Amino acid sequence: MAKGKNKNHASFWFWMFALLVMTLPCIGLIMAIVWAFWGENETRKNFFRALIVWSLILITVWLVLLAMGLFPALLKLLQNLPQQVK
Repeated sequence: MAKGKNKNHASFWFWMFALLVMTLPCIGLIMAIVWAFWGENETRKNFFRALIVWSLILITVWLVLLAMGLFPALLKLLQNLPQQVK
């Protein structure tokens, strides 16, 4: 094995720092994007890219479930609208 620093190594202390930063509302989102697309550490980039993709999937599922729950109420409101106008 060649001597030198492994660029794909993320230390325990980096992960402690990263998890702490991710708990901060706006700063965590910005840093997740920065760590996902900039830098030389492929492990860190892949982790934060996966984190962003999972977040987008969960937000999409949440929006679909929200829309499904609100759709019947919205449909009922639209059906009763002509009666309310009279």
